[in-house]
Amino acid sequence: MAQAIKKPHTGSYVETVDGAPPIKKLRLQTGTAADAKGKAAGPEKKLLAISQLDGYVAAIPPGPIPVGAPAPLGVPFVLANPPPQTVVVSPPGTNRDLLDLLVKITDEISYEDVDLAELKEVAGKIFQLFQAQEKDSDTSVRVKLLELLSGLGCECNSEQGVCLIIDYFIYLLRKETSQKVLAQGMMCLYRIGQRRKHLVPMAYNTQVAHLAKEQLRSGSTHTQKNAMLVIGGFATKSEGERHYVWKLAFYIDSQDSGVRAQALHALLTLGERGSLLPAVLYKRAVEAMKDDYETVRLEALRLVYMLGNRHPDYVIASERQQEDIRMIDAAFSKVCEALCDLSLQIRVLAAELLGGMTAVSREFLHQTLDKKLMSNLRRKRTAHERGARLVTSGEWSSGKRWADDAPQERLDARSISIIASGACGALIHGLEDEFLEVRTAAVASMCKLALSRPDFAVTSLDFLVDMFNDEIEDVRLKAIYSLTAIARHIVLREDQLEIMLSSLEDYSADVREGLHLMLGACRVSTQTCLLMVVQKLLDVLSKYPQDRTSTYACMRKIGQKHPHLVMAVTVHLLYVHPFFETPERDVEDPAYLCVLILVFNAAEHLVPIISLLPTATHRHYAYLRDYMPQLVPQLPIEGASSSCATHRIDDAVRQAGSSKEYLQMILSHIEEIFTMTDERVELLQTAQSNLQRLGAIDAGMYGTSNFLETFLAAQIQIEQMQRCASTQRNRVPVKESLATLIRNCMKLQHTFSGLNYGDILQVKQLRLRACALHLVLVVRDRSQSALGPCQMLLQTAGDISEFIKANSKEEEETLLPPPPMGPLLPQLEAEKPKPKDAAKGDPQPDSFTRQLLSKLDAITDPKPGRVFREILPLVQQAPPLALPRANDKIRRCVANILEPCPLQSQDNVIKVTAGLIAAVPFVAEIDNLLESQKADMRIKIKYPDQHMHTVVPKMTDFKPIMTEQGEHETNVRLRTTILLSHSVWTEASLVEIQLCLAVRPGSELELCKPAKVLFAPKPVRRGI
Repeated sequence: MAQAIKKPHTGSYVETVDGAPPIKKLRLQTGTAADAKGKAAGPEKKLLAISQLDGYVAAIPPGPIPVGAPAPLGVPFVLANPPPQTVVVSPPGTNRDLLDLLVKITDEISYEDVDLAELKEVAGKIFQLFQAQEKDSDTSVRVKLLELLSGLGCECNSEQGVCLIIDYFIYLLRKETSQKVLAQGMMCLYRIGQRRKHLVPMAYNTQVAHLAKEQLRSGSTHTQKNAMLVIGGFATKSEGERHYVWKLAFYIDSQDSGVRAQALHALLTLGERGSLLPAVLYKRAVEAMKDDYETVRLEALRLVYMLGNRHPDYVIASERQQEDIRMIDAAFSKVCEALCDLSLQIRVLAAELLGGMTAVSREFLHQTLDKKLMSNLRRKRTAHERGARLVTSGEWSSGKRWADDAPQERLDARSISIIASGACGALIHGLEDEFLEVRTAAVASMCKLALSRPDFAVTSLDFLVDMFNDEIEDVRLKAIYSLTAIARHIVLREDQLEIMLSSLEDYSADVREGLHLMLGACRVSTQTCLLMVVQKLLDVLSKYPQDRTSTYACMRKIGQKHPHLVMAVTVHLLYVHPFFETPERDVEDPAYLCVLILVFNAAEHLVPIISLLPTATHRHYAYLRDYMPQLVPQLPIEGASSSCATHRIDDAVRQAGSSKEYLQMILSHIEEIFTMTDERVELLQTAQSNLQRLGAIDAGMYGTSNFLETFLAAQIQIEQMQRCASTQRNRVPVKESLATLIRNCMKLQHTFSGLNYGDILQVKQLRLRACALHLVLVVRDRSQSALGPCQMLLQTAGDISEFIKANSKEEEETLLPPPPMGPLLPQLEAEKPKPKDAAKGDPQPDSFTRQLLSKLDAITDPKPGRVFREILPLVQQAPPLALPRANDKIRRCVANILEPCPLQSQDNVIKVTAGLIAAVPFVAEIDNLLESQKADMRIKIKYPDQHMHTVVPKMTDFKPIMTEQGEHETNVRLRTTILLSHSVWTEASLVEIQLCLAVRPGSELELCKPAKVLFAPKPVRRGI
């Protein structure tokens, strides 16, 4: 749990973690010393807990080697030398004592990083103990021994070790007669297959599957179920199709419900692993759907779904008619029938599976939205058939036969329509289910089917709109996002818009933002519909001012999708009079901003709209183009020009042709600047401003340009401080300059993602230079301790040294020649793609890094003074570090605080009695946030007296931002409540709230500008 602890004699807080070990001082050790220490100690034993069984193993009388037993060592069943630690070997006791010992060993043992020789030795001990147990004794000991043996197999990282463990299991289980032990052995083999499937050879897969097949004849249902698990996990594709499919299908009719369910599950597993399940299994699966047990029906439903998708055009006979139908249509009807099952889990699964059956016929699909059966549950006869029936009867025509095909109360089963009753209104049943899980799954399936069938999307639109009125927020959100996904297939009518717009006043901010996204993705049919949408959005914005960001984005999308309709209502929206000049409106008014964003984005696709704009709007466009360039596009409006610097860089980007070419031009100029000697810093600062503006112009290049800009800023700081380190006359930089340099290095290392090996290497080298320069300047200053900078330098050097060694090992493994593969080797080598880095060559550390690491490695007693004297010449003569290559995959983690609103926080004062708590809603959008960084997010609250609090948000407060394509992978929204409290102030003062990334205790990297709110704690009132 994070705590805020105040440093003595300072006004700041550092964050500590309860239970964290103290930071130890590090030093670089030479390889020879480490190797000598490792050789003296010898190989370390990892499975010392097993040595407690030596007393029981030693008491086993020697005997002949069993026939067929695997021999992992040179001499079978001979114990290796005991570990160097002293182990008290107790004399063997009863089975109860052995069982207690095995339970204790199971709790204590750790299987990580076990050597192959030790694994063989320990497995031999367990094998001997198992063999020594009497067959009529308590089976618990043998079960526990098999569990220990399976633990070795599950954590083994070599193919030889896994094969050895499987050999032991095969030998022991073939000799075993206890059903309890056999069931445990099958389960252990299944676990090994799940964890180490990639290490099991094909021949062992066949042997294990054959052993499990033999256990199917067992009288124990537990053994049969575990054997089916093994068959599903180990059987190969060809053998599964030839033998095991029919063997498992036989047990679908077993008397035990667990065996029936496991047989169906094993068939599903074989199908998922690539085996082709025959279409004739469909009837067996349909019969299993009528089972009394829920688990059997659940697996049977999955099997029907798989068979329908695997054999969609296989023709089967209809159950109720003489006509034949496709298997996918029949399976679709059966899945629809499962929506009326009594079990909640089956209804949820059926609703989910419907979305994956996209190959179903159009008639069956559309029937799911209509509760009335086709032809009133009757198969209509043609006029020719009715006339032929009259002729063959030999009777005169009479009025009795009038309307003989009218609906009747009692119907014959043979006259039912070929479409089963389960498909009729199935999705409607799912949308009206009493449980929200079923309704949510039905909405998701309807969305998937509508994406593949545009005609179905139009039909299902009304039903999705009705789900906007659901009582559960999650169901409403699912309906909104589903309608957003199919928006490209539909056009909204006026009656549908009325229901949608009524939901805009929902109390939930997530629902309102989802509706804004949906309205921006949809198209409306008429001018009246557009005015309805715009007016409703403006009314809701006045009620919920915090929704302005999503409202602006919605207006931008509406303008882009409806340029002709916007042109027709532009005069009405801007209040333009044909004869009189209307007063100029306030450009800070959110409602007016919405209208301008709508009109400007429509004018991008329909330029004549510009002629309808009043003169004052042209000046407002110039302001908005600079204030919110991501919402206002570039338009050919006279008199609307940006600043000189912005205009110059925009022209440069336009002349270069693209942002990438302009970035390459900047980098080539920087390389030329590094060769100069005079005025280098000023030119580098100009290049830094160009990189900053490039990121503001092109959002796709923001991460790359900002990364290079931050790297260049740190390089400029290092060059300025190098001058101070090279002469005694220059003033030593202040402490804040060094802190800024270290902060820039940490920002490069922790706030950017998508870095390749070259980028990470350059960042680590830059940090190494910064730490070395930090130590030199602190030692020369002599006003503060140099132990901290020296420790940081050694830790950074150790980090980059390990990073370089790890990459060199990967290169060696990549360049190693593959094992001989016979005549197919030349062909495979020709087809094998070469790695990209192998052709170009990975970047290598520069001369400064190599020399510094070698000097630090040679120091036996790394004291600050000794380290300073060794690295001073290197730091003074260090050449500039080259910038990394342009990498367009780099993304930077940035945040934007939406609430508290910066515009309204200055006007609204938060008043609270001193000592009590005021709850302030906090909403922020975080872009390019990795999953591993969520735990490091912090909300920092800074009071006017420099008192700071750090708040750790809950993981459930992070929710992905929805787009028209679905959930965004790395962009999230943080919505929480922060608590403010303080003692009495004389007047209202500003409290700063900021989002930070805690990279280490006491160091936070700011991700955005602070949001300021006025906070006024009032004194407690005494009396009445």
